[in-house]
Amino acid sequence: MLGIFVLILYWFAGSALVAWADWPIPGSVVGLLGLWLTLVIYGSVPDWLKQPSSLLLRYLTLLFVPAGVGLIEHWARLQENGLQILVIIAASSLLAALAMVAIFKLARVK
Repeated sequence: MLGIFVLILYWFAGSALVAWADWPIPGSVVGLLGLWLTLVIYGSVPDWLKQPSSLLLRYLTLLFVPAGVGLIEHWARLQENGLQILVIIAASSLLAALAMVAIFKLARVK
């Protein structure tokens, strides 16, 4: 139960920080980054966090159902702007991959 509480606490903390700072990114992403940073500093995932995390990962595919419904609901918009959306997704994915390569090259330990 503690693990679920901690995950929700990071989610709310990230959302509160985004609302306070008026950042244009989702609060859940900021909360996830905060959790990741905490786990990196801690050095490992505590046992009390492993069980709820694995439960959420097991049912992760269910979280894609709303996205599928959104595609069906906005099909006309997708047909109208689909090519532009696809180009933006491809370009941003390529830029993210190149940024990760650069970060890994800079952080490589010799």
